Amino acid sequence: MTKPLKSKRAWVVALAALLALSLLLVVLGCGEEETGTTAATAAKTTAAGKGKIYVAVTGEGELEAGGGNMGLAVVDLATKEVKMVNAPDAAAPHGVMFTTDTATAPNTRGRTATEQPKDVYLANAQDGVIHVIDVESGQTLETIPPPDNAKLAPCGMQEGPDGKIWISSMLDGKVYPLDPKTNKVGEAGPGGGDVTSSICGISWSKDGKYAYLNNMSANPGYIAKVTWPDGKLVSKIENITKPSPELTVHQSEVTPDGKYLYVTGGADDTLIKIDMETDQVVKKIPIGGETHSIVFTPDGKTAYIAVRHQPTENESSIFVYDVEKDQVTDRIPGIKAPLICGIVLAEG
Repeated sequence: MTKPLKSKRAWVVALAALLALSLLLVVLGCGEEETGTTAATAAKTTAAGKGKIYVAVTGEGELEAGGGNMGLAVVDLATKEVKMVNAPDAAAPHGVMFTTDTATAPNTRGRTATEQPKDVYLANAQDGVIHVIDVESGQTLETIPPPDNAKLAPCGMQEGPDGKIWISSMLDGKVYPLDPKTNKVGEAGPGGGDVTSSICGISWSKDGKYAYLNNMSANPGYIAKVTWPDGKLVSKIENITKPSPELTVHQSEVTPDGKYLYVTGGADDTLIKIDMETDQVVKKIPIGGETHSIVFTPDGKTAYIAVRHQPTENESSIFVYDVEKDQVTDRIPGIKAPLICGIVLAEG
């Protein structure tokens, strides 16, 4: 701002006039600049807040079917309104994915849609059952059982290079394929044994030659890199979270350009950024809450993070994340449940 001028006797009138003119120009100039900045900010916010987030929700202290706010939360990014959709048959939903009826964007592994879905897959940790859920009513359209004798406790769902949806299991550390053409879950695939004991997330290199399995029960957590689809262990990316009595590594997602793997380190409230060319951790970003799942917009500029116990112990939020700056830019509260897990984005 312009500082007051000390007038001198001979120039008081001239300086007063000059000051008045300067102030007028400053006010006009500032007004135009603010208008431009506001418009740019609004445009950016609108672009970043397009569509809806669909979240798998487990209610407070409830694991049995239909207990608490059990099912889905639908978050409108434009209005920041949250709709809770109770699914009467759901038992501790953790994974969520679009069905083949919904068009999805390239390079998003089926987790970002170009239109709003009519139904989604909802994977239940309690009984290993996958439900096809109507997103408006929460009613079950189809029930998909796990394979016989499978130790399947779903934590996440992700579309693989083969077009199948791979379900990561917390019980045996293996991944299971769901064929979206037949709606049947096949026998266990990679993982287990010395590779992983409890998986929450799975991601792939852009060329589909390698899978990254998040071992959540290790202390501290690690990621097992395996060849795909035979599952031979290549290496372990270790110590990506600090030691904690809580489960550590949750879900993950590769940026649409295939350069970075972002992992949610729930126990230490971080987001871990891994260079996929070197498999090295390049940054650990404090988020300010228990991170559980992340999804990117197709352009890779914005991410949305499921954060538990924020802003209160029994409430959760979606954090908006600027990928270029690696920082949180906004928070959308209002999910009435302490445990939120998988998320998908529908921009259309």
